[in-house]
Amino acid sequence: MSDNSKEVVVNVLERIQRAGVVVLLPGDIPWQRIVPIGDALLAAPIQAVQVLANSPHAVRVISDLRQRGGEHLLVGAGDVQTEAEVDALVDAGAQFVHSSRLTQALYRRCQAREVLYLPGVISLFAVQMAQELGCDIVQLTTGGPSGPDFVRVVRQAVPDVAVMVAGDVTAVNAAAYSLAGAVAVAVAEPIYTGSDQPMTDIITQARRLQRAWEAGEP
Repeated sequence: MSDNSKEVVVNVLERIQRAGVVVLLPGDIPWQRIVPIGDALLAAPIQAVQVLANSPHAVRVISDLRQRGGEHLLVGAGDVQTEAEVDALVDAGAQFVHSSRLTQALYRRCQAREVLYLPGVISLFAVQMAQELGCDIVQLTTGGPSGPDFVRVVRQAVPDVAVMVAGDVTAVNAAAYSLAGAVAVAVAEPIYTGSDQPMTDIITQARRLQRAWEAGEP
């Protein structure tokens, strides 16, 4: 990886950490709702989103959000499965790429495209494998009362790999994940529940989660 590529990856990682809350969005948002939803998130303000690559329309969602959010909104692609999808989504403007499991081919492709690769993991072993591959951050799916404790174990065992938590993150436990060492949490509901959700509710739910997350920051 070139020095320029490393700088890009570090910048995106820092932006995820500054955001704290990353909102998960489906890739099939009706086109006429993309801009209003983006505006509501920016008003909160949400600084990062991850658009699921679960629809051919994900390319447009990412492109429109990048144009609308500009430098104020970090836009990533989620659940990417193939190198071809990496290319299409990065061409649309995706600034980081998440896959549901650690995949060397996707890591290499993201390196070639100079974007941050964010593999999904569920075990300490997978985090260690991600570190060996060269990943700077993982998306750890966990939950339940022991979720924050597991994050703490992972951070102690593999301190050089940042952890973004996905799963049953709520306003009740967000601070606990922050205190356990997570750099961010990935959340869908209740921040985003569907394309017919009132924009005021998106703003309210986003701010509630953000306040909870910030309560756990050092």
